[in-house]
Amino acid sequence: MDKKHFLSAQLDIDTLATCLTKQYSNNSLISFKNDWNNFVEFCQLNNVIALPASTTAIRIFIEKQAKVKKLASIKRALISISHIHTAFEYKDPTQSIQVKSALGKIRVDKVNDNKQTEGISSDMLDELRHQLFNSVELKDIRDLAIWYLMFELLLKRGELRDLQLDDICFNDETNSCLVQIHQNYYAISEETTELLNRWLQHSNIYDGHLFRAIDRHQNVAVNGLNDSSIYRIFRRANELLNLEINFSGLSARVGATKELAQRGYSIHEIQEMGRWVSPAMPNQYIGNTERSERQKSVFKTKKA
Repeated sequence: MDKKHFLSAQLDIDTLATCLTKQYSNNSLISFKNDWNNFVEFCQLNNVIALPASTTAIRIFIEKQAKVKKLASIKRALISISHIHTAFEYKDPTQSIQVKSALGKIRVDKVNDNKQTEGISSDMLDELRHQLFNSVELKDIRDLAIWYLMFELLLKRGELRDLQLDDICFNDETNSCLVQIHQNYYAISEETTELLNRWLQHSNIYDGHLFRAIDRHQNVAVNGLNDSSIYRIFRRANELLNLEINFSGLSARVGATKELAQRGYSIHEIQEMGRWVSPAMPNQYIGNTERSERQKSVFKTKKA
């Protein structure tokens, strides 16, 4: 294995799979890859070595992640870091007392971590559009497009983050647009098409990641957004709406699920639209907690 591939924040799934001692599902590999790339990016920004990593670097990393991520995501990130260190026969730094102590504190701080994510609604989106549609600020144009696109396609954070310009197909004759996600194409509304078009026209993006960071001088970054950036974009929606609730990167997915259920869509239809492998999460989002827990148990049994 070439260590330099693992010191880049662009590690791919195939390279990762070759270093793991066990076989994992494609979804697990994607999660491990994203976790590791986030850690490498953190190390690069802080001028510390990612492989092998110090216990201090890992402790600071999970403490920062705890500000925007749930406990389950932080624990999975530690598993990802552990896997790669083990593959290179380095001592596993995630098992140190320092890291375990930090994780214990995070666990206590996140005792209510499993509280249902607040959903954003179509009425809230309309209000955000009313506030920002006439703005010429790139951040306003980008964020509106993100909120609408994530709501309409029930996007996960990772799906939004990984979208490329090549995944978008406009039809000027019909004023329509298709978005490719996991080899499937999804049509979006004329309203969302217009917002997406405005973003591309103003951002001057011609290839690569569809959505990117923007600095205070209106310069668009080369690389795509990360999970923290998406979290901040939804936190901004909360501030603009002046609500006493806190949105997260899942808020569009949760809100869209609830509205689809209210409009009469079945759980299995929503499951297919949202690309869930199990109906457990859509059931959880609409409040069918008991059914959701049963389905989670069935799914875990099948995986085992």
